[in-house]
Amino acid sequence: MDLGLLLGKLGVSQALTQDISLLIIIALLSFVFGMFIGRYKLITILINIYVAFAITTAVPVKYFTDYSYKLIFFLAGVIILTLISKRLFEIYISGSGSGFLWRVFVMSFLEVVFLISIIASIVPKNVVLDYISPTAFQYLASDIARIAWMIIPLAFMFFIHKRLNR
Repeated sequence: MDLGLLLGKLGVSQALTQDISLLIIIALLSFVFGMFIGRYKLITILINIYVAFAITTAVPVKYFTDYSYKLIFFLAGVIILTLISKRLFEIYISGSGSGFLWRVFVMSFLEVVFLISIIASIVPKNVVLDYISPTAFQYLASDIARIAWMIIPLAFMFFIHKRLNR
């Protein structure tokens, strides 16, 4: 079933169809990511994303002849840090019940969007725009969006920690 064709028949624009498709893909990835990783690794992987991003941006541009090398370096950093993180960090989302599931889903959603935001900022804009709409690009990879997607997961962790400690 072609979602673009279906929504096009309903009079929805191509850009909005791309945005809806991206949102559905992100939601599905978030669910799978959250269930696969689990509460014991979500916070750890978030920290690993921050560290890998910081290291990637600290490496001088002359070492990356192409954006793909920078992207591979970043993703390899996240994977390597995740594999060795058991010795570095042991932080997890505590709790159980229905409130626990929404915290895991929201945290995994924020991590997936943050990861996509970083990838969209590393890959050249014209390549990214082949896959997402200009509006979605602004929400993911503009200067303000990158800062926002770096802060929102931290704010959420602060919010759930504060609520759990009441």
